[in-house]
Amino acid sequence: MAALPAPQISLDLRGRAAGQWRLKDGVEMLRFNPDAFVQDWHAHFPATVAHEVAHSIVYRRFGLRSVRPHGPQWRGVMAELGFPPVVTHQTPLTGRRSRVYVYQCKCQSHRLGPRRHHLIKQRGYRYACAECGGKLEFHDQVEWREQNH
Repeated sequence: MAALPAPQISLDLRGRAAGQWRLKDGVEMLRFNPDAFVQDWHAHFPATVAHEVAHSIVYRRFGLRSVRPHGPQWRGVMAELGFPPVVTHQTPLTGRRSRVYVYQCKCQSHRLGPRRHHLIKQRGYRYACAECGGKLEFHDQVEWREQNH
């Protein structure tokens, strides 16, 4: 069997995860959350890197056939690498952030999510305030909110 190419590595992961192994369209990716490493370098290097590399090794040895993500094969590889098979981390990372678009009517501000904002701007939808009946108008004010899923 021919050797697989090295996984792509990126520091573009956001949210609460410190690392992620992915196989997308036949391409392996190791993604890391730079905030995790900035907040607690010693907790994540090299343990988080080993955690994700172990997923890659399991994939290369066993393929995708009924292998659980943190099952016995992964735990065995972690032991071979000299790391405890820890699945979660304790670094307090924030969740994903999403844009909130602030609209105004006659009586108050309304915060709409990206989907409704898109429907208004791209599809011509119109929304009215339930209190005063005034049309919601956007004045280029955008805020961010944390998503807690």
